[in-house]
Amino acid sequence: MVEEGGFSAAAKRIHRTQSAISLQVAKLEDRLGAKLLDRNTRSVALTAAGETFISYARRILELADEAALAVTAPDEATLLRVGFADYLAPQHLHTLLARFRRAHPNCDLSLILGMGADLFPKLKNGELDLVFAGPEGNKGDILWDEPLVWTGTLPADYQPSQALDLVLMPSPCCYRKIAFDTLTKIGTPWKLAIEANSVHAVQSAVRAGLGISVLPRSVLGDKLPRINDTLPKLPQTSLASYVARGTTHPYAQRFIDFLVSCVNESSMESRRVKLKAI
Repeated sequence: MVEEGGFSAAAKRIHRTQSAISLQVAKLEDRLGAKLLDRNTRSVALTAAGETFISYARRILELADEAALAVTAPDEATLLRVGFADYLAPQHLHTLLARFRRAHPNCDLSLILGMGADLFPKLKNGELDLVFAGPEGNKGDILWDEPLVWTGTLPADYQPSQALDLVLMPSPCCYRKIAFDTLTKIGTPWKLAIEANSVHAVQSAVRAGLGISVLPRSVLGDKLPRINDTLPKLPQTSLASYVARGTTHPYAQRFIDFLVSCVNESSMESRRVKLKAI
């Protein structure tokens, strides 16, 4: 209910009526002897007890998922070599890897972060078993989409005739081409102020006020400003999985499914705590 943003959406998700969910919440509050939700005619919000309870509930569900994965995991010990385009790596990737490792103690993980263009040859040459990158590769399976956004700070007196300082990664980064093409299409001048070799370097330069950039929304975090209305809207990007052709790794698909599940959980948890009224 919290993740879905209200009773109505939660009822639809689990195929129950709103009244049935409301009754279950009331029974749970009675059993715990604590009020979990504050309700009025306009909204529903978690109480302090509700926030404490839901944090434990999420941990319990997380452990249950790990237990199910561990019981059904292949028995053979093996190494899964994963390449991840750092411009699309989910936040807290190290935490996700630790969870997967706990659930699959027979699977050792080797992780390489880098540009997608550098990872694809390694996959083709058999140096990697699995690559996560943007849609620029061939024959990948799209896992999720997200918007690209402009990030940085424009001058207070910015005019469209002013040349924009750009902070971008080297070619053949697809975001670089999108930035150039988008600005050229509307006749806005630009110059490449900094060519950074990683997302971390791009983020650092943007935070220092050295220019603006194009990044997936999930990469912005809390410290990078977003430019909303001044510059033209950017297209969607996507994350795709690429598996070495002709090979079937016993853990590759399990890792893909696990990553998608964790990202979906993270997306739901980031929604507002306040819920819509019934």
